[in-house]
Amino acid sequence: MDVRKITPISILQWNCNGICAHQNELRNYLAVNRNKYDVICLEETFLKPGKSFLLPGYNVVRRDRIAGDKGGLLTLVKNTINYTELCSPNSIECQILNIKLVSSYLQIVNVYLPPNKPVNKMELNRLFGRHVL
Repeated sequence: MDVRKITPISILQWNCNGICAHQNELRNYLAVNRNKYDVICLEETFLKPGKSFLLPGYNVVRRDRIAGDKGGLLTLVKNTINYTELCSPNSIECQILNIKLVSSYLQIVNVYLPPNKPVNKMELNRLFGRHVL
């Protein structure tokens, strides 16, 4: 029998519709749920370069939408977790992080698909495989 040690990981995903306007809501929620989430994936952050966002205890990985308004992604990884950011396709608004677990890796894809933009389904399908969330 193949028995492997499984490391639980807790992830929060939220389309925040503007993190600056809703940062107190996020901070209050996290204060009530202290130390609950290892990774937090936010979509539609509306952040632009030059505008900072920090959350104590987390590393911030951003993909700001440079052209146009709205959009943007932000992934927060607890600062006790090892991770690397992988290259993501330019055709899809996404971030790909490789999270180190005890004996393996888990890829986390934070993706935003705007309702008014056609999606390349083949490109989207390539993002997801084994050990991908």
